[in-house]
Amino acid sequence: MTQSEVLVTERLNEEPAIFKGCSLSELTVMTVGAVVIWLPICLIVAGLLGSVTMGFGVGGIMVVLSVIVTSSIFRRVKANRPHGYYQLALHLWLARRHLIKSPFVMRSGVWDLGRT
Repeated sequence: MTQSEVLVTERLNEEPAIFKGCSLSELTVMTVGAVVIWLPICLIVAGLLGSVTMGFGVGGIMVVLSVIVTSSIFRRVKANRPHGYYQLALHLWLARRHLIKSPFVMRSGVWDLGRT
């Protein structure tokens, strides 16, 4: 069996980890989030200091550092957990705070058929 026969992409059950245990979609969300946060902040601060061009450089460095730190945190969160664990944990956390509606039963108690 050759190396190319071992890793057939249509037979994977989940996205492969490509950087610090994170998949491409996770890294994309991290990168877009970091750009949305850091680039305006760095451009505003650099503009106030008189060098807008430097804001792009500092913003780029902050984006890279943010992705590295965030992927390290995600690696710890995902350790020894099943696939999709942290998405479910985030969903339940938001549902407990009534920010989103949960498709899961979130209460405990005695269940009844409703018939007498």
